[in-house]
Amino acid sequence: MKATQDAISSTNRIIYELEQINSDYKDLSISVRSYVITGDSMELRHRESTKSRIDSSIDFLENTLVDSLSSAYLDALTRALSTRNETFGEVIIKLRKEKGFQDAQAFYSENDDQELIVRDIPNLTQNIKDRLAVLLDERIKLSETNAQKTVYIIVLGTLIYLGLVFFVIFIFIQDRKKIRLHLNEIEQKKAELQALTNQLQSHNARLLNFSHLTSHNLRSPVNNLNSLLQLYQEAEEPSEKDMFFGHIERVTRHLTETLNELMEALKIQEENAIEREWLNFEEIFQKTIETFSADILMSGALVTRDFTEVKKVEYNRSYLESIMLNLLSNAIKYKASDRVPRIHFETFISGGSIGLKVRDNGQGIDLEKYGEKLFGLNNTFHGHAEGRGVGLYLVKTQLASQGGSISVKSKVGAWTEFRVLLF
Repeated sequence: MKATQDAISSTNRIIYELEQINSDYKDLSISVRSYVITGDSMELRHRESTKSRIDSSIDFLENTLVDSLSSAYLDALTRALSTRNETFGEVIIKLRKEKGFQDAQAFYSENDDQELIVRDIPNLTQNIKDRLAVLLDERIKLSETNAQKTVYIIVLGTLIYLGLVFFVIFIFIQDRKKIRLHLNEIEQKKAELQALTNQLQSHNARLLNFSHLTSHNLRSPVNNLNSLLQLYQEAEEPSEKDMFFGHIERVTRHLTETLNELMEALKIQEENAIEREWLNFEEIFQKTIETFSADILMSGALVTRDFTEVKKVEYNRSYLESIMLNLLSNAIKYKASDRVPRIHFETFISGGSIGLKVRDNGQGIDLEKYGEKLFGLNNTFHGHAEGRGVGLYLVKTQLASQGGSISVKSKVGAWTEFRVLLF
């Protein structure tokens, strides 16, 4: 049983590293693209740190995968990553440094690596996952066979043991009270051990959710801040610089508040409680708008709201901010290319629950094709380079923890509407 548990644990760790490679390569591609556009050396340092994480994941997989077929799949994945980094990433960075934006942009357009992001790397990592599933299934079947043999031995041993117990009880009838006391102690220890196991599982689940929440919800404000800094640097008029600096101050303040709230959320989770307070929808909305001020300015998006039906709600602040942030981020990220983005937030009451509706006029979602996978972890459907498939998963997870839910309606190429029930 321990060997099987170790195999399951190892398989889960390998799957995590494979998913991390998928995510990190997207970051790698984004860094190259950002460097082509901005020429910012910070993007190169970010790219190097991302490459280091990928190398670390590959090293772990090489040391862990002992099956020849899995190793062959890993070799194919390694070659794909290395070849692409050498023939695409290094070349385009050199072009940007030596010849400037135009040549680098032309080369990037001709050698776009979206196929590698959305198809090749996911397919190669899926091959390894499928092989691991086969190996794990074989291990479990072998374990079940051994377990059956073990059960027969245990049953026989138990019968013998019971015979001895009855014999001992018969002989030491006067010590029945002491034996009963020992049995009670064993049951108590067993219950304590089970409670500790449940606590550890819950703790790990909360930490995983907090990790996703932190990495994803801080990413958008940081990207927005970088965009504002670029706009500030490009502005020529003092009035424009003052306007962008004001946005930078507000985004920086909100980012600090978000960090403090996330740390407080982690403390609360450690105390096995989720703090609620009375929140004003307008206040949370304004903070979200200011956080995305650069994206709204650059996209020309018209973001409106109507909170007349419900103005306040008793809820967890970090969760409500995360829900608004992720729904606005998706609406801007997947805007239609041929029209001005229009995004509308509205509160409503449904039964005994307070709801939030968010509607946009963006690309829409093919629900017949992707509906069942829409809220899964690391699922993306538009081939967007910045899409990580985490936002909607976080929203669903946070709502579920409060007894809420999320649903979606959409028309491809026209609009999308998310309906959130907070509890």
